Amino acid sequence: MATRMKLPRRHLECCIIFLLLPGGALECSNLAVDSPVVLWGATVTATCTIWRNRCPFLKDGEIQMMWKLDGQVLHGVQYSPGNGVEFSNITIGPLNRTMVSLGCYVLKDEKPHLLNLKQIHAGYPPSQPQNFTCIMNATTRNLKCQWDPGEDSLLQVHTILKGFRSQSGCAVLLDPIPDCIPEADPNSCTILRPNLHLYQPMAFWVMVHNGLGVVQSELLCADPVDLVKLDPPTVQSVQSIQSIPEETHCVSVAWDAAEDSAHMKQLCDLRYRKDGDQEWMLVQNITSSTRQAQHCGFLFGIPYQFQMRCQKLGARYMSDWSPTKTFTTHEDSGHVPSGELDAWWKMKPGETGQGTQVQLLWKPMNPKEAKGKILGYWVTLSPQQNSGQLPTLCNTTELYCNFSLPSGSQRIYLMAYNARGTSPPTEILFQKKDISVPKIQASPLGENSICVSWDPVGEPATGYIIEWQRLTSVDPSDDAETSWTRLRNGEEKQILIQENIEPYQLYNISIYPLYKDGVGMPQNTEVYTKQKAPLDSPKLCLGSISKTTAQLHWEPIPLELRNGFITNYTIFWISPDDNMSSAVVNSSVKTFTITGLRPLTMYKVHIMASTVGGSTNGTVLMLYTKAMDDMDISFAYLVIGLLLIMLIVLVVCFENSKRMKMQFWPSVPDPANSSLGRWAPAVLQEEALLDSKSGELSPTIIPAILVLEKDRKKGLSCEKREASKPLPDGPRSDASNADAALLPGSPKPASHVNGSEPVQYARVFLGSYHSQRGAPSSLYLRSNSTQPLLGDTTPSPEPYENLWFHGDRPAGAHGCSFQEDAVFLDGTLVDFPLLQGVKVDGDDGLGDF
Repeated sequence: MATRMKLPRRHLECCIIFLLLPGGALECSNLAVDSPVVLWGATVTATCTIWRNRCPFLKDGEIQMMWKLDGQVLHGVQYSPGNGVEFSNITIGPLNRTMVSLGCYVLKDEKPHLLNLKQIHAGYPPSQPQNFTCIMNATTRNLKCQWDPGEDSLLQVHTILKGFRSQSGCAVLLDPIPDCIPEADPNSCTILRPNLHLYQPMAFWVMVHNGLGVVQSELLCADPVDLVKLDPPTVQSVQSIQSIPEETHCVSVAWDAAEDSAHMKQLCDLRYRKDGDQEWMLVQNITSSTRQAQHCGFLFGIPYQFQMRCQKLGARYMSDWSPTKTFTTHEDSGHVPSGELDAWWKMKPGETGQGTQVQLLWKPMNPKEAKGKILGYWVTLSPQQNSGQLPTLCNTTELYCNFSLPSGSQRIYLMAYNARGTSPPTEILFQKKDISVPKIQASPLGENSICVSWDPVGEPATGYIIEWQRLTSVDPSDDAETSWTRLRNGEEKQILIQENIEPYQLYNISIYPLYKDGVGMPQNTEVYTKQKAPLDSPKLCLGSISKTTAQLHWEPIPLELRNGFITNYTIFWISPDDNMSSAVVNSSVKTFTITGLRPLTMYKVHIMASTVGGSTNGTVLMLYTKAMDDMDISFAYLVIGLLLIMLIVLVVCFENSKRMKMQFWPSVPDPANSSLGRWAPAVLQEEALLDSKSGELSPTIIPAILVLEKDRKKGLSCEKREASKPLPDGPRSDASNADAALLPGSPKPASHVNGSEPVQYARVFLGSYHSQRGAPSSLYLRSNSTQPLLGDTTPSPEPYENLWFHGDRPAGAHGCSFQEDAVFLDGTLVDFPLLQGVKVDGDDGLGDF
């Protein structure tokens, strides 16, 4: 009894895939397209069909179909005609890819499941093969055909080489031969010898087809034997033949045919050239059963290269050229050289006493004029060959020589000689003329040639010397890198230079006009045949750097590394935040100053050199801007220096100028703490000691006291005070002088403020200090003390002085007398040492006091 199993989901998917495989019993879907191969840019319509009863997992529920084109989701038109069948149509295109994949999907559990997949190819019909040729190998007798496939169709193509035996010029095709299918090379195929029909015409063509069409090449109708290509012959020998006229030279060339073609009648070609030349001279249609040929026109004593090739008589193809055979013609011993030499010279001043140094250059003589092998060249000051008076400048086998030109010589003579004698002398004139061509132009024609043209000069020239030299960063030697040629026709205005020309190298080209009486001045130009990016870039060097600027300089790139004309330099600088700036400068500039930089910032700098062929970046240079400019530092140093100088000046002035010191810090006397408060005369020291023992206050004695009394005739009043003149210095107590000092009209004592002269200390006020409105009567006491006084004669009392000076005048007191003042002062002598000294002195003039 059969048992039903419920398969897991992954097993169900495997079953679905099995149904989709071609070997499945039933297909539950089908994907049909218009064509699997379409024309490029065309559209394609596809239809996907699903049979619900054939797909177990789709029997229930709604079917939702979708499409994918190379993974891109598309939605078509879905419909159901009934009977459990679902259709979905879609049109894609235009197709612009060689191949696309189109898949039909169904959504199950919100996941797409692939039902069918088709690949659609797009392209073009095949192109007709071109240049169809067939060649038979002379040894194997196999026929190899090859062709040019033409444009690519972008589709897979199938190529077949067809062959038929034919009649009537291939108008009638008879028996076909097996098709030849290309294998290793898709554009060639080889038909083996057993499949060929020899000595009768056969028709061959190539047929190519792809999904969009079929095309065939042109028909080739030929006897396979006529398509044979012989193996190259071998040149056996070349011999000289004595011929008439003697001015020319003849040779005999013998060759052997290839082994497999020795029995065939052949048609051959001979070619030859002088050793070192590029072009060959061709001699065609040589037929000889003895395989020998003669040819004349060769030069005497010149090495030549010979080659041969042959073909079957009536065949289409020549063999390849034979290996080269070299032969040197014999010398002509009966003639001297007859030609003239092309010569050019360079001149430079010699050392002291050696004359002018000359380098003479010349070209080899034309072989037709050399009449044999040239044995050497002779340079002399005389055209007479047998002259013995003038020295020979040089005798050499080279094509140049260096010599010292004697003073006063303006011309020399160059001759070539062989075994029979010397050539006619070629005169070389060293005089120069101040004439040059107005304009010269040079333009490249390929990588290894330069076309040079120029404007004619005003005075017709007999010829021109064209000189070219590759420029380098090192001065070239006199003879190494210079090439030149001579034009004997003064009417020519153009020449093509092909000798010693290389791409990416700078050449200097000069043109000298030639005249019968001298050589003109050169006109120069520089040219590259091809340009590309420089091989290197200049190396940057730092100059002066400030807080906002940086100076750069560099050296030009060496000529060997430029690869072209430097058009400009580009300087780049990048800040730490990757902000890049740049500047372009001319190729002639070698320095550049970057501005607008930030202080104390590091920048990356590099330079780029450019030509018309490209650009090359240099290495990166790091620069760091300063915090301050040199001007700022100089100014700061200047300010600091000035401050130091001012400070030093002030210190010196304060230390050495008491006057300046007193202006800023005046010395204010302190009577209570002065030396007068602690000093007494020697006479009273003993009495002062006794008083101190008894407990009384020790009096302070001043050196001398002068008492100024009021006029006995005129009493002093508190309401009126006359200024008194100070008495002369000295310890005098003359009453008459004191009286005179208080007379009416006497001048007021002078005020001494911060003076260095002795000042009479002090003024004793006898009037009452209680009245601030009336001028008090006063006495003047004189002293030899040099202590400075204040400017005001009535100073404000300090806190340590008698409080009486700070009290107010008693109310109702409008007048005063000496008696009242005496009573007051008598009680305050203890607080005033000066007055106490007056009392001790016991002067008679103080009776009223």
